[in-house]
Amino acid sequence: MKASIEWLSEYADINVEPKQLGDILTMTGSKVETIEEQGKDIQNVVVGKILEIKPHADSDHLVVTKVDVGGGEILQIVTGANNIKEGDIVPIAKDGSKLPGGVEIKKGILRGVESCGMMCSVGELGLDINSYPDQIEMGIMILSKDLENKLGADITEVLGLKETVIDFEITPNRPDCLSIEGLGRETAVSLNEPFKNPRKNLDEMKVQDKDSVEGIKVDITAPDLCYRYIARVVKNVKIGPSPEWMVKRLNSCGVRAINNIVDITNYVMLELGQPMHAFDINSIEGKHITVRRATKGEKIITLDDQERNLTEDMLVIADEKKPVAIAGVMGGQNSEIENDTKTVVFESAVFYGGNIRKTAKAVGLRTEASSRYEKGLSPENALRSINRAVELVELLGAGEAVDGKVDVYPAKQKENRIPLNVERINILLGTNLSKEEMIKTLEKLDIKVENDVVIPPYFRQDVEGIADVAEEVLRFYGYDKLGTTLINAETTLGGKNKEQKIADSISELLVNSGLSEICTYGFISEKDLEKCNISKDNEYMKETVKIQNPLSEDYTIMKPTSVPTMMQMLANNNNYKNKEVRLFDLSRVYKNKQNAIENGNLPEESNVLTIGIYNESEDFYTLKGLVENILEVAGVSKYEIKKEENNKMYHPGRCANLKVGNDIIATFGEANPLLTKNYDITQRVLLAEISIDKISVYARRNKKYSPITKYPVLERDIAMVIDENIEVGEIEKIIQKKAKKLLEEAKLFDVYRSEKLGENKKSVAYSLKFRLPDRTLTDEEVNGVMKEIVSELEKSLGAELRK
Repeated sequence: MKASIEWLSEYADINVEPKQLGDILTMTGSKVETIEEQGKDIQNVVVGKILEIKPHADSDHLVVTKVDVGGGEILQIVTGANNIKEGDIVPIAKDGSKLPGGVEIKKGILRGVESCGMMCSVGELGLDINSYPDQIEMGIMILSKDLENKLGADITEVLGLKETVIDFEITPNRPDCLSIEGLGRETAVSLNEPFKNPRKNLDEMKVQDKDSVEGIKVDITAPDLCYRYIARVVKNVKIGPSPEWMVKRLNSCGVRAINNIVDITNYVMLELGQPMHAFDINSIEGKHITVRRATKGEKIITLDDQERNLTEDMLVIADEKKPVAIAGVMGGQNSEIENDTKTVVFESAVFYGGNIRKTAKAVGLRTEASSRYEKGLSPENALRSINRAVELVELLGAGEAVDGKVDVYPAKQKENRIPLNVERINILLGTNLSKEEMIKTLEKLDIKVENDVVIPPYFRQDVEGIADVAEEVLRFYGYDKLGTTLINAETTLGGKNKEQKIADSISELLVNSGLSEICTYGFISEKDLEKCNISKDNEYMKETVKIQNPLSEDYTIMKPTSVPTMMQMLANNNNYKNKEVRLFDLSRVYKNKQNAIENGNLPEESNVLTIGIYNESEDFYTLKGLVENILEVAGVSKYEIKKEENNKMYHPGRCANLKVGNDIIATFGEANPLLTKNYDITQRVLLAEISIDKISVYARRNKKYSPITKYPVLERDIAMVIDENIEVGEIEKIIQKKAKKLLEEAKLFDVYRSEKLGENKKSVAYSLKFRLPDRTLTDEEVNGVMKEIVSELEKSLGAELRK
């Protein structure tokens, strides 16, 4: 928000230098970005009068002039301008003068004739030609004859170019400061000066409510999106340029002047912070204004000549046949003020900021109006603003106000009331301020205090609780006055919980094993799930948590699985020509289990460890060993490994689930070749998804140690021929079941396949170790156990002892 010090001076006496003022306002919460001294780059340019014009002896297009620049000084200036005549008053850049853009003017010789300066155009003075409609763009600037008695005067003083403009960074919670009035109030309180309030008459102005004015009627069919809509009519309108003082103020705030009616709406927006719009009454079909949601497929051509496609969640201002404006964003070309417009309808409305922000983003059009509506404006300010607009119309002689207004106000703004707890405020701030000091500060900000109850004004909707009141007190007490204090509270010694400790241990293990940790976003797109071979009827798709306001099309849902993100990271490394990549990611996945969101509950959040590897020297069994190391570090000892064939993200023959009971705590294996193809990875990819939450449930962090037994071990080897589809885990379960406590270790040492064994057969060999901690086992005991193991293998798995 830009504001000139000259304009702010209407609201407060400013007796400090611009830089000091900027520092003071920054310290009280109105952060100053820049201070621009306009006109500073124009030096030694004065008002001059052309006394004589003669042709140049050696040029057809040049003339030699004599110019009076005051004080009896007459300059000879050679120029090629063809829009000047004797007696004209013009800006003269004298020898040694400076112009915008770093241009410096020196005496010179033009075609053998001395030229002691230069006559200036509007552009050469760095001015906007639109602000001086009576001037010629490429010609010399012709000044008013009234300036003949000011020859030699500084042009910046004469044209009012010297002005200091402050650019403020306004926080989203302070829409009241997106106005000169709001900044003027802040300036007054910051400087400890009275707030002048030159617009106080607006609070006292009474305008009769009517059902219609000049036939104009208003309806709001979307009261959840439009809080108030006021219409007033001005007739006998005279479209023309705005006065110089208004143009100057608009320009200082970065707004270009257009015509008096449009300029009035922009001026009120800057002055009071309320965006406004003006319609030609003849453009409104049936003279019936309806504030409604747009219909499907509806379109509008806005004032910038662009056709905009509207959707059903956008708010429009419409007549009986068409939309005439995108509410809070921009008016339509079909209702634009033209030079022959005679009757104008002024609109002052307040809309729901969230809807305006989404609409502006959707149509790709962010305006001064939409940026203010986004912050949330007060409906109470709408009436003051429209009355100010009509007041300016009459002040400028641009038309005649029609009595009455149409004011549709479905739900009035509620008054917030906050108990004044002086002790609580002092505790929050670490101060020792009295109630009187607090009340004095609040009342300067127009915040009332009645019977120890704080009542914020209509324009301070951000003051909602005691902490907000404390902030207002502190801003003007001074942040720099706060002393250093220790926290006074009952605290406990912090520490990590079981799950965090397990995650740390696993992270340390993986780093020591040569893996690199990555950090990823918590959101992805549906396209990422499709690339990972997840169809629309998959549970991942059905349980997605959709983001209502996504950053882009690439981030529309919270990730229900971490595989797509890991695959993308592996793909990026593959694109960088990294030959060996080993990554892990500790993050969360999100699932809308049993329609939790629709039922008003939060989605399920789970902590998941994801491993991604591509490396020619590593395979499924390498990954299996890494996963088992993770379980060992975490303290999970009793688990079983089952083949997994239904997870479409993994290779159907090279994937397994690691289970405790019926609970799957990890899935690992080789990525489905479709995934590697979709991500343009030519190597085999290994993936693992491990639930940290479930590991924490089954983890036993207290390890038990036993002494090394002094009794000898008895070893036996067993080799058997089994069907190809039988998993070795089933064999190990039978061995463990029959050997019971006698078995110390069962180690698979050979898997052999040959045509001699038979079709779809394989030979599996185990080395078994038997030992007891309290006595020596006999051969007879071990031989008996071996017989039971072989018998059960033959019975349950159809195994044949290999001889």
